[in-house]
Amino acid sequence: MKRIIRFLIILAIVLMVSMHSNTNRVEAAGKYITIEEFIEYIVTQMKWPVVDVSKQPYIETAIARGILKKSDFSDYKEYLTRTDAAVIANRLDEYINQKYGYSQEVYDFLRDCYLYENTLYYDLNGKFFPKGETDQTYDAHNFGNDVAHAILLKAFPNDSWVERGLRTRYEDVRERRGDVRNTFVMIGVNPNIERNFFGIYPFDEDSLIVKAWNTIKDGDRKVKAVLDKRISDIKSIPKGKQEAVASIVAKGIIKGYSNGIYVQNREFRGKNNITAKGAKDVIQKVLNPSIRALISPDGQLIRTTKLPKNASDYEYILECFPNRFYEMDFDFINIVGFKEGTVRRSIYAYPIEVDYDYLYENHYKYQFELDMDKYELYDKALNQVEKYIEHIFNVDYRTVNDKWKNGLIYTLDQYYDWRLSGWIDEYIEAIKKNHVIVECEHVAIEPSTLYKCIGGLYVRVYVKYKITAKNINAPSEELLYGDMTYLKGVENGKWRYGYYDIGIGSCYSDGGHHWGVNTLNSISDSMFLMSK
Repeated sequence: MKRIIRFLIILAIVLMVSMHSNTNRVEAAGKYITIEEFIEYIVTQMKWPVVDVSKQPYIETAIARGILKKSDFSDYKEYLTRTDAAVIANRLDEYINQKYGYSQEVYDFLRDCYLYENTLYYDLNGKFFPKGETDQTYDAHNFGNDVAHAILLKAFPNDSWVERGLRTRYEDVRERRGDVRNTFVMIGVNPNIERNFFGIYPFDEDSLIVKAWNTIKDGDRKVKAVLDKRISDIKSIPKGKQEAVASIVAKGIIKGYSNGIYVQNREFRGKNNITAKGAKDVIQKVLNPSIRALISPDGQLIRTTKLPKNASDYEYILECFPNRFYEMDFDFINIVGFKEGTVRRSIYAYPIEVDYDYLYENHYKYQFELDMDKYELYDKALNQVEKYIEHIFNVDYRTVNDKWKNGLIYTLDQYYDWRLSGWIDEYIEAIKKNHVIVECEHVAIEPSTLYKCIGGLYVRVYVKYKITAKNINAPSEELLYGDMTYLKGVENGKWRYGYYDIGIGSCYSDGGHHWGVNTLNSISDSMFLMSK
C-alpha cells in the first residue's frame, strides 16, 4: 500500500511539473518572437515580393535583399535575441537609408577626407587612392578626374560647384621644423579664372559636400562614442556584432536599460530574447525615423518630458541627469550688473549658444591644423577635465608622489606656470600633516552644459566623493586642491556629492596649443548649495 501511495505522489509531481513546463512554453510562444516570424514581419512591412515555391520564402527573400546572411542562423525557429534583432534592424536601416543618407561609395570617400576651411583633403592611405602609387608617381589631376569628380558628381549633380568643376593638387602638411608630416590630395572648386592654373577655391559653406562630410563625421563619432562608452555590457555581445548594436543604439532605435542616475551608460542585455512587441517596435522605428529616441552627439539618451524650468538654455537634456543639475545657476549671474541687464552680452553665453560653430569661430579657428580631427580640440578639453577631477578627488597622503603632482599639472591650461609646483607642494604638505584621504566613487561630465563666462568656458560635472582627515574642519583648500576651494558641511569619511562648474581654456606653449582646466580653477559648494 505504501508503494502505491509513493507511486501516486511521484506521478502527481511529474504531471504538475509537465503542466507547468507546457504553460511556460505557451507563455513564451505568445510573448517572444522567433527569427522566422521576425523576418516575415520585415518582409511583409517592406512589401517585398515573395517566391511561394520556396520552402522558406520569407527567409530566402531577406537573404536576397541582404538583410540576412546564410551563415547567421542554423535554426530560424529559435527565439530572436536583442543582439540579433539589432544586427538585422541595422542592415534594414542601411538598406533603406544607406549610410546616414549617402551611398556606401560616398561614405567611404568622404570618411577618408579631412575638411579644412571648406576644402577636402584626401588621405593617400584611403580606399580610392591607387595602391602602390605615391604623390611622386601619380598625377593628382588624374585622381580628381577619375575618382573625386566621378564619385561627387554622381552623388551631388546639382551642387553649387558643378558648373565650375573640381580642381586637385597635392598638399603637404609639415611639422614646425619643416619636415613633411603627411601628404593629401587637395580637392576644391576650379576658380575658372584666366591664367589661374593652380588656385583652388573652397566649397561654399552650404555645399552639399560640406553637409555630407559633417553628417558622416558626426554620425561616425556618435557610433564610436556608444561603442566605447555608452553600453555597459558591450563585452557580452559577440565582437562581430558590437558595431551594429552600437549603431542601432546611436540611431535611437533601441535604447537599452538605465543603470541609474548620473550613470552615462546603459545596459543592452543582448543575450535576452526580445518580445514580439519589442521586435515590431524596432522595425517601426527603422521605417519611421521620426519616432526614434533622441541621442546626443556623444551617444547618450536625451530626455524630452518633465524638463527643467530652464531647459531652453540647453541644446538638450540628458535622461540620466535630474532637473536640479541643470537648474543650478551659471557663474555669470554673479557678474556685477547681470541681474540689472547692464552686462555686455558678448562676455557670456548660455550653453544653447555654445555649439561647435561657436567654439570654432571663437576658439579653434586659429588653433586648427589641416590633419586634425574635427573634434580633436573639443575632446582634448573634456578629457583634461576628467583627468583633473580624477586627480584632485583621488589623493591619499600616504601615497601621493611626483607622478600624481605632474599628472595634475599637465591637466591645467597654463601648466608651464613656475608657481604651480610650489602651490601643489603646499597642498601635499598640508594633507600629509592632516592625514587627508580623498576618494571619488563616480564622476559625470555633461557636455551640453558648456557655457561662456567672461573670457573662459565652463562645463558642469557631478562628483560623488568622501574626505577623511584627522581634522575635517581644516580650511577647505587643505582638504581638496584648488584656488579658493569652498566646501560646506563635509562629514568625516562620509560620502557626499556636488555639482561643480569647471573652467577650461587654452594657451600657446612648446609650439602648439594646450587645452586644460583653468590653472586657478575653484571647487566651490556655493552655487550647488543655493540650488538645493
